[in-house]
Parts: sequence; structure tokens; C-alpha cells
Amino acid sequence: MTFPALTRFIGSRPAIEGCDIVLAGIPYDATSSFRAGSRFAPREIRAYSDEALEDFSFHCDRSLADIAFHDAGDLPLMVGNPSLMVSEVRRSVLELTVGSPEVATGEPRKTAYELTLTNRRLLAIGGEHLVSYPIFLALREIYPDFTMLQLDAHADLRERYAGDALSHSSVMRLCLQEGLKKLVQYGVRSGTREEYLMRQQDKRIVPATGIADIESALKDGGSVYLSVDLDFFDPAFMPGTGTPEAGGNTFKDYLDVLSLLRRKKINLIGADIVELAPDIDHSKASTAFAAKVVRETLLALG
Repeated sequence: MTFPALTRFIGSRPAIEGCDIVLAGIPYDATSSFRAGSRFAPREIRAYSDEALEDFSFHCDRSLADIAFHDAGDLPLMVGNPSLMVSEVRRSVLELTVGSPEVATGEPRKTAYELTLTNRRLLAIGGEHLVSYPIFLALREIYPDFTMLQLDAHADLRERYAGDALSHSSVMRLCLQEGLKKLVQYGVRSGTREEYLMRQQDKRIVPATGIADIESALKDGGSVYLSVDLDFFDPAFMPGTGTPEAGGNTFKDYLDVLSLLRRKKINLIGADIVELAPDIDHSKASTAFAAKVVRETLLALG
């Protein structure tokens, strides 16, 4: 299952067969609440990687040539109708990871454990943060239990935004409503009073202020899905995002998170990197920054 793309991310293998990691763009930003444009991020990140990014990482002494990943291109989505987007992305994620839009493969039904032995891991490039919700809906059909690790400036726990529950401002609340058992939030520094209180009172949510908090929240060898909203980073490094928030994190902080996941032998079942709006930052520094986040995340998945 491969979708159209002008170019592929650097180091991508030409065919999905034999690859245990698949990269896919999800160019959707219809519920962006401030500055739109994240639907152009997958295209721009790929173009930068092809022109200016090395496939080797000094940070972990590895190359993208060392891992088997395939860039499947961008999912064919129309901007609008969030319900349709959720349905289409969920279906596409199941096709890209387990090879079928339905987990059941006849009688008897395959168990989640059997599926995890063969499925590919997904790295999604958004698009806005709402795209994490259908990815969660797909992965919960494959994995019986996993923790969501959210790196983000915003709590994303609103019940509604502008009257709509399907919003990038509500994405983590939606996942909790659909059965997410543990949500670890790192970098959150903005939200409503309701979100603040929910983070204090809901025992499924673990607010983390540093690496030590994340380390204590994740069990060694556990399964984790990583969701990275690029406004996690300070706007001094990442101005090209829809809702920048002062007081953010650094690239080194992100490398420390990935290092922790390796050290704890975490089963990283997938990840998404969302909310780059490349046209906001005409210097392309934000796109360059995001492309390196993608590279390091691919290497962590591998």
C-alpha cells in the first residue's frame, strides 16, 4: 500500500516488503485553531531530507541505512470532515501495519499477541494533532495495552473546541474516552483551568516535568506510543508551528527522551510527529529541525 509523493524521506527503501517500519504522511489540518498549514509538512520535510539531511546521526552513531523502513507517501485525504478523516486514517494505519483494514483474518480471529509478532511499526508525519486519534484507534486493535507518551506544549484535553469534540485540542481526551489506560504528558505548559484540573484528578494522566518523571512512569520493557507535537519545543527553535508557546524544550531534551526509551528497553510500537506549519517559517529552520526529529525517531523505532 503506497500513496503518491513527490519524493521519499532519505534512506527509504523502495518497497514495503521486508520493512518493519513504515513512514506515512497525514496531510490534514482542518481543525487547526490558530494558524493552519500543517497539511504541507510531510511534503516539505521530505523535500528537505532529500536536499540537505544526512542519513547518519551523530547522536546515536547510526544511519538510516541500518534500518528497514519504507516511506509509503501521503494518505489521500480531503481537508474537511473530521469524522471521515478519522475513519480513513484508522483504516489506512491497519493496512500499512498489519496488511488489512480489519484485524480479524478469518476464523479463528488472530490474537493481538500474534499480530504484534508480524506487524510493521508506523511513524506518521502530520498534519495536526487530531491525526493521533485514529492512529490510536487502529493500534488499540493490535496491542492489548500500551502507554501514550505525549510531548506537547498543550494538554489537548478539552471536551470541545468551537463546539466540536473532534479537534486537535481534544485529541488526548478522545483517546482516554476510547480506552487509553495511561497518558504521560511532558512539556505541557498551556491549557484551560478544566484541563489543569483534569491533569491533577484523572489517575490515568501522569504530568511529567522532566526525564525522571517519565522514567518512573514507564515500566522497563513496556509498550509505548510516542506522540510529538512540535510545539513541545521552544518557539526559539520551532517558530513554524500553529500555536507556539514560550518556555519550551530543546532538541537535547528530545534526545534524552529517546535515550531513556532505549535504556529502559521500551517496545516503541509507533510514533507521530505533528503540527509543523512550514510556510509560517520562511527561513525553513523549522522544517530542518522537524526533519532531524523525524530521523532520530526513525532510528529509535529501528
